Amino acid sequence: MNKIKLLFVFVAMALAAPAFAAIDTIAVDVGISVFQTMPIGVVPFEEEGTIKWTNEAPHLILTRDANLSGRFEAVNSDKFDLVLFSKKRARQYVTGTATKLSNGKIKLDCYLYAAETKDVLLGESYTVKPYDVRQAVHSFFDKVVYRLFGERGVASTKLAYVSKIDGVKQVVISDYDGFSRRQITRDSSINMMPVWQKGNKGLVYVNFRKQRPNLYAITFGGKETPLFTQFKQTFSPAVNPKTGELLFSVTEGAKTELYRGDMKTGSAQKFLHLKSNQVSPSWSPFASEVLFTSDRGGSPQVYAVGKDGTDVRRITYMGHYNERASWSPEGDRIVYTSMDDGKMNIYTCALDGTDIIQLTSNAGNNEHPTWSPDGKLIAFASDRGGNYQIYIMRKDGSGVTRITNGSENTSPTWSWFFDEKKVK
Repeated sequence: MNKIKLLFVFVAMALAAPAFAAIDTIAVDVGISVFQTMPIGVVPFEEEGTIKWTNEAPHLILTRDANLSGRFEAVNSDKFDLVLFSKKRARQYVTGTATKLSNGKIKLDCYLYAAETKDVLLGESYTVKPYDVRQAVHSFFDKVVYRLFGERGVASTKLAYVSKIDGVKQVVISDYDGFSRRQITRDSSINMMPVWQKGNKGLVYVNFRKQRPNLYAITFGGKETPLFTQFKQTFSPAVNPKTGELLFSVTEGAKTELYRGDMKTGSAQKFLHLKSNQVSPSWSPFASEVLFTSDRGGSPQVYAVGKDGTDVRRITYMGHYNERASWSPEGDRIVYTSMDDGKMNIYTCALDGTDIIQLTSNAGNNEHPTWSPDGKLIAFASDRGGNYQIYIMRKDGSGVTRITNGSENTSPTWSWFFDEKKVK
């Protein structure tokens, strides 16, 4: 049995470990960043009426969004304090007013101010149910990012990942910061390898209900659909960001190969014609190329190939075991997992395999990296705390933040940007 198949069997067996109760929590291990962040003041909202926050008060959500963003450093103050903000070089601050309405909803008036002049740089108003306060605050923070940087923020994005619930691996989604978790699969068999469908309308994942891996799709609010049933074993899905078509691995006999298929029609064709095994495909952000892992050189390494299955080239050379690569949203770098002295660590490199940067070290196993849609952050799974949990770090490896706790959580995949929708 070759090394790639050994890894796949190991992953499947590892999914059967005992479960623990899941809770929302965050633990921060702040490293030194080579990228400069912008200080921003955060002041508690004035409250009109007695408000019981579902999770956290708005200023705490804003503080978390700022510190997780890779762009800001939150400067907290109980009230407006120009001396503190000037000392910390926070030229802007965020605050607002929260009003409890008679119908049980909460009205949030959120503002971005210039600290020195108190000029309003941005104002947004939301009327929401208590449970939707986080969504509203995330939406406001993304508008703050756009106002100050001219780029979209990721506070309103989601993560899908695998969580052990009642002893079974299930697919869940949550806010990017680990809150508002929602269980998607409820099957008694193993579920794994989730990826987002085009437009974030649902997920594609692997299920073992037939005692072997098979691909399924589910739309949010809809039914589960088996995919490509003409094959006995399918796994490692990757969604084309432009067309929505799927690349995936098919195992037939002793060989695993990549296929390209249409989820609507069920038709599929072989993508690569190689003698080696191929797994873990990943489309480039422009859908012009594909990364994949192959043992064609004797051990698992990362390769790239054109969208038509031609012009195969090797990307990774350093290390004898490299896998699960994915493109940065800008398309200028890749992130991947490499084995070092028996431990898995995360690296990035340029598209030609040069400029290698190690992001994790001396902290257990670190696997399955996935880029945020703005390219500022990387989510990954690590057992550094004893069992596997989901973490977020900046793209330089600093600001490592755990966003899950309790039961084992693995295999994160970041959503694309959602369409702009005003929260009412």
